[in-house]
Amino acid sequence: MQTKWPNLDNASIEKLLLNITNEEDFHTLYLLLKAPIYAYSLAILKNKDDALDNVHDVFITLYHESRTYERKNKPLQWIFTITKNKAISKIRKRKPNNSLLEDIGTNVFPKEEDLLFFKGLMEKLKEEEKMILLLHLLWGFKHREIATILNLNLQTVLSKYHRTIKKLKEMEVF
Repeated sequence: MQTKWPNLDNASIEKLLLNITNEEDFHTLYLLLKAPIYAYSLAILKNKDDALDNVHDVFITLYHESRTYERKNKPLQWIFTITKNKAISKIRKRKPNNSLLEDIGTNVFPKEEDLLFFKGLMEKLKEEEKMILLLHLLWGFKHREIATILNLNLQTVLSKYHRTIKKLKEMEVF
């Protein structure tokens, strides 16, 4: 069930970002980034509706604030920082509700016992481990994309991913 995301090329994204007031460039940027921004928002917010709202808010912010972007050939980092900040603001404004695992629900785990097993397993992982694992295994992000999204070093993402897999093997999950 892995989804392949388009290759997110910083130079192309930066060009689109700098010309975002052009309707065609805005549309292209939206098509390229809506799924990764949604996935990242969902990983943080743990709620489909909030994640969709966050995608909307991020693109409005990108449209209005693109002139403040400083050309450092790191547009994805800038965009995902905006995404994270918007999501954190949403979390602060709402009371806790459905978890990401509830949102995954029967689409991924048709049997309730499988869902309960997965929830129990996720409770044993740290938040960063969960995010790296879900972004890679469930949504198909490459490790370097996860590093960009989480603003981490690629080696850090790789080591945390491998340690998490090892931890799951020790629990005899894999």
